[in-house]
Amino acid sequence: MGTLLSYSSINIVDLAICPNQHASAMFTPPNNAMEGAMPLIDVYLSESVLDVEDRQVLADAIARQVREAEGYGDSRLAAGLSWVYLHALPDTAVTKSGAAPARPLWRIEIATPIGSLGADSKAALAERLARACLAAEGTPWSPAEGRRVWVLYRDVAEGDWVAGAEVARVEAIRSAVARERVAA
Repeated sequence: MGTLLSYSSINIVDLAICPNQHASAMFTPPNNAMEGAMPLIDVYLSESVLDVEDRQVLADAIARQVREAEGYGDSRLAAGLSWVYLHALPDTAVTKSGAAPARPLWRIEIATPIGSLGADSKAALAERLARACLAAEGTPWSPAEGRRVWVLYRDVAEGDWVAGAEVARVEAIRSAVARERVAA
C-alpha cells in the first residue's frame, strides 16, 4: 500500500466517509457558521481495483492530501469536515473509447472553497493523488500511468456551502482550526 495513512477521526458508513461525533463536538464556529463538509471529495473507481479496506485507506490518504494542500495539515477539526464519497462502479461501467480499459481508470472530483487552491497547488495535488491511486493498485509511478487518474476541481463560492439551512463560512472554519492549533 505504499505510504498511505489512515485517520482514526473518520468513520466508514457504507461507502461514504463521514465525520464522527468527536470531531463534530470540537467545532464551535463563530458568526453563525455551521459545521458542513469542506472539502467534498468524490472518488470514482472500478469495484475490482481495490477491496473495501484498501478503499478506506486510500480515501483517508486523499482527504489528508487535500487538507494539506488547503493548509489545514493534521487538524482533527478539518479531518472531521472532510467527506469522501467512494463510487465503486461495476467494471463494465467504466469504458475508454467504448471498450473496457486495459488498466483501471480513476476520477477524483474535489469541491473546495474558492481560493483555497491556486493553479500550482492544484497541479501538485493532482500528481500526489495520482501517485496515491497508483500505489493503492500496486502500480509504480510514471507520468504515463498517472494519466489514468483524472482530477477535477470545483471552486465553490463563499455562501454556496450550505447544509440544512445554514451557510458554512470559510473564515469561521479557518478561525476554528487556528484556535484548535493554539489549544494543542
